[in-house]
Amino acid sequence: MIQLKAVNKKYKRENMEQEVLKNIDLIIEEGDFITIMGPSGGGKSTLLYILSLLETSSTGEIYFDNKVVSGNKEKEIEVLRRKNIGLIFQNSNLITGLTPLENLLLAMDSKEGKKEKIVKCEALLKKVGLLDKRNAKVTSLSGGEAQRVAVVRALVNSPRFILCDEPTGALDSENGKRVIELLMRVKAESGCCLAIVTHDERIGSLGERKFFLEDGVLNELA
Repeated sequence: MIQLKAVNKKYKRENMEQEVLKNIDLIIEEGDFITIMGPSGGGKSTLLYILSLLETSSTGEIYFDNKVVSGNKEKEIEVLRRKNIGLIFQNSNLITGLTPLENLLLAMDSKEGKKEKIVKCEALLKKVGLLDKRNAKVTSLSGGEAQRVAVVRALVNSPRFILCDEPTGALDSENGKRVIELLMRVKAESGCCLAIVTHDERIGSLGERKFFLEDGVLNELA
């Protein structure tokens, strides 16, 4: 479980202070499928970064499995994130100097031998129809292919929570549909939590729990 209690986030720029999140209370359980919608600049990405422990809140508390983690050392946070959270962003953020297979291997947090890791990564690439691209240059992949690699990269450590920030934002409608179908299939098969931040109402409507974030205020929709 990830929980936010009275979380606020403020940014200071020069002499101005901007309040991006205002008194957010949110509980995400394992197995949830939630979508967070809202206009650009409303704080959606900031909220996702706090949920994924990539950013700290200005005030309020962040809990993971009923333990307060806000204020923990960065090394402890990094271990917690790598073992439990898979992250997918609007751009694939693959390392262009590596192949798809090498990108997956680099993300793995496992004590298995290299051969075992390769077998697991190749199985994931096969699952999304990209086994034949395992040793290709990342720069040769289409946008849809790169994003599918990014999805399976988020799965290599069998995360309990998959958090996505506009995962289809850089894709055309057909590739975007494929990525969403892949994410939903992964959720159904693994039982993990899936949380998607999006401005696309069609994607937002898919959530079993739906939220709307505007001007830093989060409301759950009926």
